[in-house]
Amino acid sequence: MSLIAELASAKSEEDVKDAYIKALGLKRYTKGLIDIRTEEIWFESKDAPTPPILMFAQLLFYVRDARKKGEPIPPFLAVIDREKAAIMETARALPILDDKSIRWPKSGSKAEKSFAAQVAPHIETHFVVYRLAEHEQAFISTVKQAIREGRLIRTPITPDNLRQVFDKWVESIGRELDGVAASDYALLFFADIMHDGAKAAMANLPARLLHEGDHPLFLLNGRTYELASEQGYRRFWAIYHRPPEEAHRAYLLERRDSLLPLDERSFKGAFYTPLHIVDKAYAQLGAILGRNWQKNYLVWDMCCGVGNLEVKHSNHRNLFMSTLDQADIDVMTASRTCVAATRFQYDYLNDDVNADGEIDYSLTDKAPPALREAIADLRARKKRAKKILVLINPPYAEAMNVDNTTAANGRNAEAKQGVASTRIGASMDGFGYAARELYVQFLVRIQRELPGATVAMFSTLKYVNAPNFAPFRERWQAGYLGGFVVHSRAFDGLKGDFPIGFLVWDTAKALPLQEIQTTVLDKDGTASGEKSFDPEPDRAPLSKWIVRPRSNRQEALPLKNALTPTTSTKDVRGDKWADGAIGSMICFGNDLQHAATGTALLSSGYGNAGAFFVTPDNLEKAAIVFAVRRLIKPTWLNDRDQFLQPSATLTPAFKSDCLIWMLFNGSNLSAGTDGLEWNGRTWSLVNHFIPFSENEVGASGRFESDFMVGYLNKLKLSKEAKAVMDAGRALWTRYHSTRFEKKIRDEFKLNRPDAGWYQIRRALEANSDNDSVDFEPFKTAYDALSRKLRPQVFEHGFLLG
Repeated sequence: MSLIAELASAKSEEDVKDAYIKALGLKRYTKGLIDIRTEEIWFESKDAPTPPILMFAQLLFYVRDARKKGEPIPPFLAVIDREKAAIMETARALPILDDKSIRWPKSGSKAEKSFAAQVAPHIETHFVVYRLAEHEQAFISTVKQAIREGRLIRTPITPDNLRQVFDKWVESIGRELDGVAASDYALLFFADIMHDGAKAAMANLPARLLHEGDHPLFLLNGRTYELASEQGYRRFWAIYHRPPEEAHRAYLLERRDSLLPLDERSFKGAFYTPLHIVDKAYAQLGAILGRNWQKNYLVWDMCCGVGNLEVKHSNHRNLFMSTLDQADIDVMTASRTCVAATRFQYDYLNDDVNADGEIDYSLTDKAPPALREAIADLRARKKRAKKILVLINPPYAEAMNVDNTTAANGRNAEAKQGVASTRIGASMDGFGYAARELYVQFLVRIQRELPGATVAMFSTLKYVNAPNFAPFRERWQAGYLGGFVVHSRAFDGLKGDFPIGFLVWDTAKALPLQEIQTTVLDKDGTASGEKSFDPEPDRAPLSKWIVRPRSNRQEALPLKNALTPTTSTKDVRGDKWADGAIGSMICFGNDLQHAATGTALLSSGYGNAGAFFVTPDNLEKAAIVFAVRRLIKPTWLNDRDQFLQPSATLTPAFKSDCLIWMLFNGSNLSAGTDGLEWNGRTWSLVNHFIPFSENEVGASGRFESDFMVGYLNKLKLSKEAKAVMDAGRALWTRYHSTRFEKKIRDEFKLNRPDAGWYQIRRALEANSDNDSVDFEPFKTAYDALSRKLRPQVFEHGFLLG
């Protein structure tokens, strides 16, 4: 058990002491007036969270007393409580022991706040505080090393702890610099760590650390920043050693992208391409373009960041490296990354783009003459024109519409600042949804500017197979040369699990995009098979299989989940019923990624877009769509796979199996309840999805609807479906025989007989402390039905294998 866990269960101060003794592996110690005493270190302990300065003040009384008596004192002092710990070298406090201006208390127990206030100015910058929830191991390691080495060992800054150190630096130092933008913290951080306190360890960094006497100052873009308080600065550098080892310095600078705020990283494309994946990309290019490609091709990376995609290149004079951020150029200069390359600041989606979206280099005059000449030769198709390879890992940011700007950190329908306002984006009429994607905007300019170039790009795969990217695929055509897909987790900072493709295209061949074959790499870069992606399947998407009923004028309660009315006030959907509707089904998107969280059954309308009303006429198809979307779990590799309409006639058994599977799935959120409040009215939910009669389950009252019982009576069920029904009936019966306490009744709104599957299973689970229910027979039966249905999803063509 961890120290923080032991402390959470401690019942007294003695338990707190014992937890620390165990975690630190203390062997020879005593307990007494000094809470824990060893030859090397004395501890003051408190049961309740206590300011460290107050505990150190009490401990110093005992140090002073021992010194007066001629007794040995330890080289280290530590204070501990349930939440934090701190350590200090005793020598740092020795000068105050003889300070006659300090009024010492008569006993350690009387070392109170007034005394601590006298001591604080002398020692508060010399002790290191560790919040155990975040830095438990750092504290334990520091104490053990101090005991072993006889001195405090500061923690080195390495690639492994860079993010942790940076976050602590921002908390302790960055926020004390008034007027600094969050996006500039990384530059100031590197200026600080690449300094030994007297001189800089690396020259030409974008920011500089200066000193005015003993006071640190930061210089960035011609402006000086002072610390509002230096306490955090002193404490931070009491923990960490600077500068980092020389072998790590250049690599740490290359990781600047990983320290940028997430919104800015999305916009700038600052997601570090791991070097082992760069190796795979270079091997792929060698296989496609020939082993001498680094010699035979000029390479332009127009979103190079700090250049880690080019560091493996063997011929830097063939490299053109441009980036949106001048600070990236400064970092590459300081770290001497690709020094023979042509590096320049360039906003590829705006610079040299006129009002018509055409390229005019005279607008900024930033593009290097050698690059312009190579592009001109390529466009003129000169015989001796140099081949050009565009090698990029562009931004993955998306704009929700072409006029939005940032708000609420990009939540809901808001766009990243400036994402849609690029000159290229403004010229992309007719590209539809794809115009929102920054990396698509890169491809569009490349097509206009560099016809005939080879493009090798890291990106998501939406431009290859997402249905709403069809207008883009009609306009952007190229010959596919090969590539691989790799787990997104290989890229630091990307959230979620999805494939990132490294695909190579020949733009000289204007070919419609066909099915492509890729090698599959896991996050470690190990090949694990192949995966095909088909942009235009020969069958229609499943999302268009069901006829969605039109709403009528009858008012309905729009829900946001099983039992909660919508809280939205804008563009509320589902507030009008459809003729004959018995509920609604949430059905977001047409791929596995959306199906996992965007598929559910409700007993009224759904308050947002992406749902349709379920009626007796479309119930059969609704159940099939529900089951197909939920049966196959999304993985990082299949998350963009599209659902298709069935390729063959479906059997009655498959249809009825899907219905039973839906009725007993965890995303069946149908319910029956009274007393829901919305829009100034009180509403009720009627549950039409109960598969049993009142007598079958021992209900105490009448179900308002027996629709589903009548519907099922017309079907012939398979043995697997019958087993689920039997096991479900037992749980339904158990529910109706249980008297739930008020807390459970209120939470799941159990106020009428026709409760739904959601309410039944959740109430039984919540009541497990009072009445244990065995769900295993049901789980066994349901798993058997699931195993039967999963292969049929592929056999019937709903997904391509």
